[in-house]
Amino acid sequence: MDTLYKVLIIIGVIVVLIIVIKMFKKTPEKYYKKAMKMHKKGEESHQIGDKELAEEYYQDADYYRNKARELEENVV
Repeated sequence: MDTLYKVLIIIGVIVVLIIVIKMFKKTPEKYYKKAMKMHKKGEESHQIGDKELAEEYYQDADYYRNKARELEENVV
């Protein structure tokens, strides 16, 4: 019973490590998702008339798109 308990703890620790690694791993999909959110915020700012803030969001979106493309190039 003691050995089974230790094995279950080890498996639990491994599962937690895998989840943490997946959460913090940088992937193109994550950067594209951030770019999409920034672009949408830019559109919303533009619609309410805040052109400067909209431009900042669009620049952020471009930054995240470029980061995603860089990661895609490094993978291939």
